[in-house]
Amino acid sequence: MTTNKWKVGQIFGASGSLSLELAVLMLNHQRPKSIPFVTYKTFPKTIKKVMVNAVVFGGNAMSILLSKR
Repeated sequence: MTTNKWKVGQIFGASGSLSLELAVLMLNHQRPKSIPFVTYKTFPKTIKKVMVNAVVFGGNAMSILLSKR
């Protein structure tokens, strides 16, 4: 589990697309993005699926599941 909200803040409609970009990068490079001030015991060796949840002001929400073949 990761997030980019700490880095980009609340940027309204673009937060979903930036989260999607982060998910694609994690799938392509096979490296999870860590969050500052969170201690991880282990990271997965391979990343097969990434779920992106994006919620913005006004109640708009979306979820998408990406997988790598």
